[in-house]
Amino acid sequence: MTTVPLASHELKNGLTMVFVDNSKKIAADRWYINIRVEIRIPVQKKWFATGSVDDGEFKAILDTLGEEVIFSQKKERNFISEEAKDKIVKDICNRALQTGLTYCASDTFAARTILKAFRDKSRQHPYHEK
Repeated sequence: MTTVPLASHELKNGLTMVFVDNSKKIAADRWYINIRVEIRIPVQKKWFATGSVDDGEFKAILDTLGEEVIFSQKKERNFISEEAKDKIVKDICNRALQTGLTYCASDTFAARTILKAFRDKSRQHPYHEK
């Protein structure tokens, strides 16, 4: 299996979208294509500039999540011929980038992603030890 950073793109909201190739050869001329799209989001108060989160809530978010949240998506294709591999990898990256330039680059993306991660993690541990 390879783990190769293919490209990175700076988004208009200051975050960076990174494409990582985790593809592997599964037969003589066949590939399992696995592209991971990753955006690292520092947990910072600036993402909540609209006042949607007060200082107490932000402290709870920071205590629960730590310094960083990672948004990650996996794009997969299976049993791809050697000849088609590079074109399909390029197509996957181009489509993900187009989505990223609209959805992931929005001013509210970081706050929404952090809040979702906080809700998900809070559901995993609904009772906090005191």
